[in-house]
Amino acid sequence: MAEIRVLYDNHADDALRPGWGFSAFVRTEGAVVLFDAGADKLVLEHNAAAAGCNLDIVTAFVLSHDHCDHMGAISSVIHEGLRVYVPAAVRRRFGRSGSRDPVVVGVKRPIDIVPGVRSIGQHGRQIPEQAILVESDGGPVLITGCAHPGIVKLARHATDLAGRPLSLVMGGFHLLRKKAPETRRTAEDLRKLEIQRIAPCHCTGDEAIATLREVFADGFVDIRAGSSIPL
Repeated sequence: MAEIRVLYDNHADDALRPGWGFSAFVRTEGAVVLFDAGADKLVLEHNAAAAGCNLDIVTAFVLSHDHCDHMGAISSVIHEGLRVYVPAAVRRRFGRSGSRDPVVVGVKRPIDIVPGVRSIGQHGRQIPEQAILVESDGGPVLITGCAHPGIVKLARHATDLAGRPLSLVMGGFHLLRKKAPETRRTAEDLRKLEIQRIAPCHCTGDEAIATLREVFADGFVDIRAGSSIPL
């Protein structure tokens, strides 16, 4: 079944373990992409096994940005033949790719990862970050790691790339330390982009999540490690 399965988040279903970080297992009809890896390999590997997600079959690994809560467990997914996509600004941290090593690609502009999954390109200067667009039957889905460059900016760019409103925006929105008025403006700006549903988690913050839930009402989706979004 084509789906997005959250494998790592601050909150988790009963059978999975919580942890500060984010990871999403994206299973399309023809490939598997792991977006971020969370911080702790023991948590990632436990959650992947509990959710029935085999990390050995991952076709491509996409790193949103080079913070430890998104790449700490990267060794759990590294295997021969894997393609690794990282923001171009941090490409040098990953060294050279040998003949038997994963191929590391520095992403600067939008690029196709596998059919149906596309990086929106590198954004931000202080903390360069990428997010991915995933095709679904209901429309394009944007998955963000932390959205350091700004969740509205990333969603707007993704909307332009997709050429139509997003059906879902999910992941970290980086609103944890934002004051209430700024959080509400962010929620309303996302609403103006005609996004159908949002599923904030990780670094969004509980107060910000409550505001987003209020603004989006029936368009709010509660997610955590173990949650599945069908494609």
